[in-house]
Amino acid sequence: MKLKAHEVDRALQSPAASIRVFLIYGDDTGLVRERAEALARRIVPDLDDPFAVTRLTEEDIKADPAGLADSLAALSLTGGDRLVRVRLSGDNAAVADTIRTLEEGSLIAEARLVVESGMLRPASKLRKIAETAKSALAAPCFADNARDALALAESAFREERLQLPAEARAALAPYLEGDRALARSEIEKLILYKGTAEQRGGADGVIAPEDIAAVSAVGAEAALDAILEPALGGDPAGLDTAFTRAVAAGANPVGILRVLQRRIDQLEVFHASGADASALARTGAPRFGPAADAFKRSARIWSGRRLAQARRLAFEAERSVKRSGAPAEGIVGQLLQRLSRVGASKR
Repeated sequence: MKLKAHEVDRALQSPAASIRVFLIYGDDTGLVRERAEALARRIVPDLDDPFAVTRLTEEDIKADPAGLADSLAALSLTGGDRLVRVRLSGDNAAVADTIRTLEEGSLIAEARLVVESGMLRPASKLRKIAETAKSALAAPCFADNARDALALAESAFREERLQLPAEARAALAPYLEGDRALARSEIEKLILYKGTAEQRGGADGVIAPEDIAAVSAVGAEAALDAILEPALGGDPAGLDTAFTRAVAAGANPVGILRVLQRRIDQLEVFHASGADASALARTGAPRFGPAADAFKRSARIWSGRRLAQARRLAFEAERSVKRSGAPAEGIVGQLLQRLSRVGASKR
């Protein structure tokens, strides 16, 4: 089944039981991930249940082309719904062939399949079979324009009783356009900076242009490049010096962690968009000079499973900061050193 962009949210909200395969693809990898995650939770509430959810990567499918079909055909050990999730960077003939065998009836799927992919051309095998198969649904995710991104922001701000005047609206727009995940990150940081409605005791708040400048990711990353570059570029000694200096100067370790998470998002967008000059422009990272060179060096080290592992470690560090009560400086410092040592081994 072929969907138009404006039909996607409604179609994924309550898909028909006859739909066994969902291809969610497009140039906005943040929106692809957001929609795939929401859909997956509708199918299987506990995505951490290993008996209910199987995750496969391109490397897994390349190593074992029959593994996807086996995972789809496997019966649930607990009796509930099962889900197979596959994350791709682009077209994949093996996945397309598996969907075709499912459509033809030679494969009986006990699980539903959610496939995430980057941009796919109309002629790609994967997109063509998902658009024509009766048991599949192809959902395109294209980058938000400025109007869509601002509407997303204003909706989130209204929930927290925050107003966005015209001047602040114009200042915020450049930070939102291009990728849904990066846009949500900017929106959430502004809400945290101004305080939620509950934190403000229900009082109304106003977002000013200076608030946006204070928390903008671009400004934060420029100030913290001295940490990001050795952390993701494989320079443990340089990282130790930079992190110590930053903390001594009053840098917030949680703020450093947030900037690291955004850089991981940018690296994922870069790879999913083709890892070329136009992909660099889409990330919001520096495009010229030493900062751009450092980003490219990091991209050569961090991709695929290694990048996914970095994201998981950053998430675990954030959870530890919130739950364990341990000093944030120690948790974030250990994370950065671990990433830097991995980078050093891959240089």
